[in-house]
Amino acid sequence: MTKRKAGVRARLARVGLASLLSIAMVVPAGARPARAAVDWAAVITAAISAVSSWASSNSTQAAIQEATRQILAAVNASRNDILAQIQTITVAQTRACANHAVIEFVDIELMSPDNMQRFAQDATGCAVAIESMISALTDKASVDQLGYALNIVAPIALVARARTGLTTAALQNTLRIGNTTLLSKITASCWVDIINIPEEAPPPRNGDIHTYIIDCWAYNNSGSGYAYGQVVFPNPIPDGAFVPAINQATRNTSRAIAVAVVPML
Repeated sequence: MTKRKAGVRARLARVGLASLLSIAMVVPAGARPARAAVDWAAVITAAISAVSSWASSNSTQAAIQEATRQILAAVNASRNDILAQIQTITVAQTRACANHAVIEFVDIELMSPDNMQRFAQDATGCAVAIESMISALTDKASVDQLGYALNIVAPIALVARARTGLTTAALQNTLRIGNTTLLSKITASCWVDIINIPEEAPPPRNGDIHTYIIDCWAYNNSGSGYAYGQVVFPNPIPDGAFVPAINQATRNTSRAIAVAVVPML
């Protein structure tokens, strides 16, 4: 790497540190639990699978019970970590309704039909409010925390609605919109180095093959993502080359859930 490129990287690193310091004022870093303990994708995958099973089997009791068992197992496996993650949400009302949904869902089998339907509607309202906040906010740290909340509350609401005979299509669309927004809002900053051209080299000619490296960093500086490839001058680096690097850089954010589940919605 040339000194000039190293200087660019150093400046970008300083910008990243400044961003982190400003984010820490919104969501204290020390309050964030380890996210690797929660298999978030498993929670939402179980919910989508459960609702699909319910819808395709003409609402048989066996299918409804299996749907509930799947999502309960996914939630219970990481319940403490999920609740800890929810506590990092800075908006009190949203934090409260997400907390309520997770705590109450564990006892769904003990609810009367009327109480279960009321719970389904409350959880739906919470999921819709979270999705609206994700769309409205610009701070990436806040959007990130809301992304985790959406992807636990919406699956809970989906299963509860299915259990009580309420429709699920509109809520699934809310979940899709929220996760699609996450893909764009919690992206990564990337830059490209051409690694086989000396600074004093003559201008490139048509047909020259250039090797490049794409280097991406997420807002939380949790880990970089890289992509390598070759391009024939004067063709540009294809847009798709950035996708794996961005996904890798944002792997420790709620965007990773969106990457996994948007194709399912």
